[in-house]
Amino acid sequence: MPGKPKKILVVDDDEAHLLWSKEILSQSGFNIDAAISAEKALELLATQSYDLIISDLVMPGMSGMDFVRKIGQVREGQKAIIMTGHGDIDSFIESIHGLGALEYVTKPVETKDFIKMVNKLTA
Repeated sequence: MPGKPKKILVVDDDEAHLLWSKEILSQSGFNIDAAISAEKALELLATQSYDLIISDLVMPGMSGMDFVRKIGQVREGQKAIIMTGHGDIDSFIESIHGLGALEYVTKPVETKDFIKMVNKLTA
């Protein structure tokens, strides 16, 4: 008998991408919470814990980078994926090495590659 579904928090200011991520992950058997901003995500994190956090890099208000950094201070070892449509090598290096994010993805991402990555990080 399979265990409880893994819980994932998706944070993205792009509503279309947020809905796509939520739909794809839900269909794959994950329990998904979604937030349209880092600030909303922090409210959820105050009362919930997650197996994985997937955050956009560039958002108004608190950036995905600052958001993941803040999570790292509160929840050591939290697994995270940084997604961006504005990828560059500097933000990649900072997110992977400076923040402890486990993956860095440039949008758009292939559905099968996205699910494979999420499955690997939540195994």
